[in-house]
Amino acid sequence: MSVVDEVAKRPATRKPPESNSAAKSDGSAERARLRLMMLIRRFEERTVQEYQKAGQKIGGFCHVYSGQEAIAVGISAIFQKGKDQLINGYRCHGHSLALGMPARDCFAELFGKATGCSKGKGGSMHFFDAEAGNNGGHGIVGGHIPVGLGLAFAQKYKNTGGVTFCLFGDGAINQGTHNEALNMASLMKAPVIWIVENNGVAMGTQVERSSAEKDLAERGSGYAMPHYHVDGNDVDTVIEKFGAAVERARKGEGPSYIVADTYRFRGHSMSDAMKYRTKDEMEKAKLRDPITLYEVRLREQGLLTQEQIDQLQEEVSKEVADAVAQADNDPHPQLEDRFDDILAEKYPYQPK
Repeated sequence: MSVVDEVAKRPATRKPPESNSAAKSDGSAERARLRLMMLIRRFEERTVQEYQKAGQKIGGFCHVYSGQEAIAVGISAIFQKGKDQLINGYRCHGHSLALGMPARDCFAELFGKATGCSKGKGGSMHFFDAEAGNNGGHGIVGGHIPVGLGLAFAQKYKNTGGVTFCLFGDGAINQGTHNEALNMASLMKAPVIWIVENNGVAMGTQVERSSAEKDLAERGSGYAMPHYHVDGNDVDTVIEKFGAAVERARKGEGPSYIVADTYRFRGHSMSDAMKYRTKDEMEKAKLRDPITLYEVRLREQGLLTQEQIDQLQEEVSKEVADAVAQADNDPHPQLEDRFDDILAEKYPYQPK
């Protein structure tokens, strides 16, 4: 059975907390969310093009987010800047754009330019914006999960009222750090939302071949916290169910463990030809493209017209094209700055 079929028939492990979110809208917020998903998709598709061009401007590994946009945009709808924190693994482009990082800063980082969000020294896996509460992408699988716990503990200790969104893929849940962090989070009632972005494959290995327990939400059951699945391709569902977990954390009731079932339309990284996926599976997955699903819903609700869709597409295409052109013209870091920003504090030895 394909991952698409598996996800479609999978019931929620536990009923998520109910949310009180059903406010009427004039459609502006919904269209903004659609635009943001379109922007992420266009950004990622242009990233693929730039990576594959002759004279490659993007070095190292590169993991794009196409297909998973509803999760990042849903989080951004409930994320409180100045209070909340987010930390992520290496597939971090979408979350950074969703939290407001300009596309120009992102492309500059990919191109290794001094104007990049990490001054061109981090690249694809290290989009970072501390002021926005974006604690970045991290390249070691599962290595950032205890850091997410630390962020949440600080919020509890300082009584900030904030919560931490800690995201990781289905491959990271088999790391020891994952289980240690979940246990401590539950003991401390830390305000953290553990989010598994389950696209069905850890690099190229399907969940059923890498995890003894195929229902990944069950990983939260041993740590006395609510644990359930969410349709990660439905931005409204993400907002509602994640929002309920956030309300619970803000009330001091501790962590939640959410598996957002989704699908990525590109390979694990740029070197992945996705030979482990069949054409039939891909065609089924496209029927649940999060952007198309949302477009259809908004049109049915009378909140979106074809003219508005065309305008949004034109806007994001121009925004991405302008960002690439600007980043192209930006300077590279100075050679004498190459050892700066390695450590937060001054280190006695400064190599020259």
